[in-house]
Amino acid sequence: MRKQWIALLLAAALALSLCAVPALAQTEEETEKPAGETAAGETAAGEETAGAEPAAGEESAGEAALPEEDGKPIVVLPEEPSGGTAADSTMEDELVFTGEDDFRYLAFEDLKDRVLEGSLTAKMLRESIASIDAMDYTQMYVDLSGQLSSLEYTQSMYAQIPVASPMEGAMQGYVISNLASSYGAITSTMSDLTTGKLQRDSAAAKRQLQNAQDLTVVGAESLYFAILELEQTKATLQRNLAAVNRSLEEMELRYKLGQISALTLEQVKNGKAQLQSSLSTLEMNLRRCKLQMQTMIGAGLNGALVLGPLPELAQGLFDSMDYKQDLADAKMRSYDLFAAKKKLDEASDTFDDANDANARTTYGYRTARHTYESAKYEYQMSVQTFEMNFRSAFDSVKDYRQVLNSALTSLSYQESSYASMEMKYRQGTISHNALLDAEDDLAEAKDAVATARRNLFTAFRTYYWAVNYGVMNSGQTGT
Repeated sequence: MRKQWIALLLAAALALSLCAVPALAQTEEETEKPAGETAAGETAAGEETAGAEPAAGEESAGEAALPEEDGKPIVVLPEEPSGGTAADSTMEDELVFTGEDDFRYLAFEDLKDRVLEGSLTAKMLRESIASIDAMDYTQMYVDLSGQLSSLEYTQSMYAQIPVASPMEGAMQGYVISNLASSYGAITSTMSDLTTGKLQRDSAAAKRQLQNAQDLTVVGAESLYFAILELEQTKATLQRNLAAVNRSLEEMELRYKLGQISALTLEQVKNGKAQLQSSLSTLEMNLRRCKLQMQTMIGAGLNGALVLGPLPELAQGLFDSMDYKQDLADAKMRSYDLFAAKKKLDEASDTFDDANDANARTTYGYRTARHTYESAKYEYQMSVQTFEMNFRSAFDSVKDYRQVLNSALTSLSYQESSYASMEMKYRQGTISHNALLDAEDDLAEAKDAVATARRNLFTAFRTYYWAVNYGVMNSGQTGT
């Protein structure tokens, strides 16, 4: 039972930590088939058929001749269906298209394009970037010059209006003051245009929006990995539940023979109930994650989504990793470091303006100096944090490669062990339950390999985003 409880704790941790998305209420109608009636229709893509397929060499029900008695076919009624358990439930029963943008299957290779094309957040960011690209700074300068001329004429006109009372004088002064304020603001903007400050600010804003786009895709990838992990955990819990059912059958027989107490039997039944509850909770969280993924790719929100496997990583990708050069490229492309450096430069300019021999004792000078020192330390801390996270990402790739190699070695051993157990079963030296236990051990070894592959892929994607886009998301590293 130790393996079952380990899996139970894993499922509980995943249910609490992954996919904090509000639950969507749904009503599922359950219909019962009349006795003797077979299930008609086909299941959707990615789902297994509910009925068992005929064995090799057997005829299908439609082709085999039914035995007859007194001229009438003999109908064999199936056993009374049970109430069903969490292990029998599926979360993909609604795998149907509801529109052109409703994708049932999502491959990892298509994820970035799906997010950039379908996510409302990505669309908003794309339009904001387009608005910056559409700016015509030459025409803007011409327009601002025209506004200045208009303001000068208006100021001159208001200054020539005769004042008949103090109230009219106050109103005239108020209007002229507002005009002067607008004149000063436009003059400052034109100065920023001529010095290139406005263009630099626009470029910085565009870079920030592009970084937000990248983070959106990175978030979708993290969710993709989480869904795959939940699906693997679901399969593990279903396998453990089957093992508990086998154990329960044995315990019930031993109870009838008087070998165990009723309390021991109830403990096994209680463990099964808890495992079923954990499986149901995990399925709910899996559905929530898929709903969140559907919002990120602009698909219909039905919680029915099939994810493709992660692509294989070629050896050349690992061979091309160069820590020093990759770190330099990552720092150059990092928006976080860019923003910290921009803040430091602005604080430095302000400090230089205040750093005058006649102003070093003023409040403004002291404030500018402390602001500059703070920005300098903030930039140094940003560089230090980035380099530390990058080093961690680089080392994680190497570590997960050796973990994968270890898992593959264990899998090879379990395959040999299972082959030996299978031979013993055929010879009649072990029970069927012992063979099934060996099969579970083999399945766990395969799960360990799948987990190691996923963690290695996740770690490499973290490194990939850091080097090529400067996005350092330490939370994306494999678990």
